Amino acid sequence: KSARLWDRASGECLHTLEGHRDDIFCAAFSPDGQQVVTASGDGSARLWDAASGECLHTLEGHQGGVTCAAFSPDGQQVVTASYDKTARLWGAASGECLHTLEGHQGGVTCAAFSPDGQQVVTASCDETA
Repeated sequence: KSARLWDRASGECLHTLEGHRDDIFCAAFSPDGQQVVTASGDGSARLWDAASGECLHTLEGHQGGVTCAAFSPDGQQVVTASYDKTARLWGAASGECLHTLEGHQGGVTCAAFSPDGQQVVTASCDETA
């Protein structure tokens, strides 16, 4: 239900990110290192300020646990994957849902942007990728 930001050199815990109501399955930094996104079984993802540990946005709308979250290469968007059989694209600055990606017959376990940010790949439990 929490994530921690650590200093690599000293091993010191810099921040504990708390607020999710269920296990956190995934965490990732934005490309510029300014933000962190966490994905939780509570059906939400959260965007955090990496310097302060403050929650900036709660990304809500999935109807199942969020299994994965990742930033676009330019840091402007976040993709989330969920057991609700969808992936969603969010504005990183606004926290607003931009698109819901539907079509899988099983839970979506992972999602990622292409290196140029123009495409998203999703993986699912429905025996497709």
